[in-house]
Amino acid sequence: MNQQKKMNVGLFIDGYTFKKVNEYYRYHHSRKSCIDFRGFKNWIAHMVRDKFKVENELRLEAHYYHPYQNPEEDKPCEHIGTYRFENKLSEAGIQMHYNNIPSTQKPNLDLIDDAIMFSIYKKIDVAVLVSTQGQFAKLPSELQRLGVPLILLGWNFEYHGNQYLVKWHTDYVLKEKSFHYIPMEKVMDKKNSTEDSAIVSQIFQRNKMNLDFRALSSVPSVFLTEMSMLPELQ
Repeated sequence: MNQQKKMNVGLFIDGYTFKKVNEYYRYHHSRKSCIDFRGFKNWIAHMVRDKFKVENELRLEAHYYHPYQNPEEDKPCEHIGTYRFENKLSEAGIQMHYNNIPSTQKPNLDLIDDAIMFSIYKKIDVAVLVSTQGQFAKLPSELQRLGVPLILLGWNFEYHGNQYLVKWHTDYVLKEKSFHYIPMEKVMDKKNSTEDSAIVSQIFQRNKMNLDFRALSSVPSVFLTEMSMLPELQ
C-alpha cells in the first residue's frame, strides 16, 4: 500500500448477518451485550492500520445493508424501531441502505454492486465486509481484479435455542476467496489485559438496555430486535 496518501477504507455491513450476530451476543453469549457501532468501527480502523501498517490518515466510510425494504414504502407508523435503529447508525457515521426487493429475510445484495462501484471509481483502497453469507462469495474476486483487497469479518458459533441447536457459520467459499479472513468469535472473546483487548471491549455496549417490550406490543416483532440493538438510554 502506498503510504504517501491517506488510505480509504470501505466498510460494508450485511445487515442480515449483523442482526443474527447481535442477537447471539445479546441473548445467548455470556457477555449478554449488544454490539456498539462506534466501538466496532474503531476496532476495524485499528485492525486495518495494523494489517497494512498504515501510518498516515485513514478514512473509513461505512454502509449498512438492511435486509428489508424502506418502511416509507410500507406502513411507517408500524416501524418506529427501524427508524430509531437508522438514527443510531447515522449517529455512528454509518449510512443505511434498504433492500430494493420486498422483505425476504435474506441479505441485501445491493451491497455487491456498491462495493464494486466504489472500487471502480477509486473511492476505496481496501474493503471490509461483515458477513457470513455465500451470496457474497463472488465479491472478493471482483474487487481483487480492481486492485482492492477484501477483508472478511465472519463468525462461527452455536447455541441451544428453545427447541434445537442453532449453528451459525461463515460460508467456506466466501472465506477462501477473501484476501484475509478474521474469525470474529475469537476476537470478541478476548479478555486479556492488553491494549488490543481494551480496543476489543469497545465493540460491546457497556450497559444493557432494559426495554419494556410489553409497552411495545403494537410494534411488529421483526423490528423489536432492531430496537434491542440500540444503546441504553442514559
